[in-house]
Amino acid sequence: MRNLVVYSSLTGNTKKVAEAIAGALPNSELHTSVSNPAVDEEDNVFVGFWCDKGQIDEPALSFIKNSGINKVALFGTLGGDPTSEQAENFKKRVIEAIPAHIEVLSIRLWQGKVDPKIIEMMSKMPGARPMTAERQARLDEAAKHPTIKDCEEAAQWAKEVCGI
Repeated sequence: MRNLVVYSSLTGNTKKVAEAIAGALPNSELHTSVSNPAVDEEDNVFVGFWCDKGQIDEPALSFIKNSGINKVALFGTLGGDPTSEQAENFKKRVIEAIPAHIEVLSIRLWQGKVDPKIIEMMSKMPGARPMTAERQARLDEAAKHPTIKDCEEAAQWAKEVCGI
């Protein structure tokens, strides 16, 4: 049985977590979602995504919808605290976006840095919130992730999903 780890990454956060997952699983293959790797029925499939305006990013979702998988373990990265209420709501939106015939085995989130281009773009939008010390502190914390500990947790999570 092959362990297939497929991911989409904008800033490298999800790629880093995907590499940790693939490195922890025997007989694993690592692919980007746009490479559209073939999926066999027996494979364990992990799909990584990033938070795009509060939704799963389109390349990852497109892979899930078009790959023919029947079950999937999902992992993602976002700029916020992955244990926050906002993150829980994000997970719900991700699960709602997955076609009903696909079983979601597990879903986990890890924190990651926010693309500076996105921060700049948001600051120029009409009605943009000013950069406060609190918001800057959250961005500074996000910039430290994913950490070695985050990657170790991702590896352990993947092993648990596979029953290793």
